[in-house]
Amino acid sequence: MSSTEGARAWKYLRRNPAYIEAQGMTAKPAPEEPAPFPLRAQTAVDREAAAWGLLAWQDPHDEAGPASPFWSDAPMLEAVPSPQGPALEELLNEPGVRLSGLRLEDGAAIVKVEDGEGVVQIRIADGAGFDPAGAIDIRLPTVLDLRARLRRAADLWPIGEGEIKKDAGGGFASWTRSC
Repeated sequence: MSSTEGARAWKYLRRNPAYIEAQGMTAKPAPEEPAPFPLRAQTAVDREAAAWGLLAWQDPHDEAGPASPFWSDAPMLEAVPSPQGPALEELLNEPGVRLSGLRLEDGAAIVKVEDGEGVVQIRIADGAGFDPAGAIDIRLPTVLDLRARLRRAADLWPIGEGEIKKDAGGGFASWTRSC
């Protein structure tokens, strides 16, 4: 699913009467963490949204809501917390960019970056070490074929200029956003 396909799929799902009924019967307001952008915790009830391909319920009636919910099957960039580099929250200064986050029950954190209908989900495996006001180092797995790596980088590229660096160990290529 590309970044624009996720937004298009959400337009249909939010009008699906079965989804609207299921979300209305099961979803409750999720606890939010203090952060410079909306960051909520995944709940046990959110796991039921997996039947719809989601990591958490999203209110289909929220017209001011996201362009796309947190999809479970969307390709995600991988990231690790970083003590250096620009803070993730600096993206909020970019016109039209919205950030939101979801801490998964398994400890990982998902950060969603939206720019219009373009959406990128970034998975931070070390969710406990992730500071929403801090920086992250985005990594593109080099084990993917070149075409898959370019697709993932292309999904992120419109959000800001960056520089891709290859790890000398051959494990990951990292992307650093320049401000």
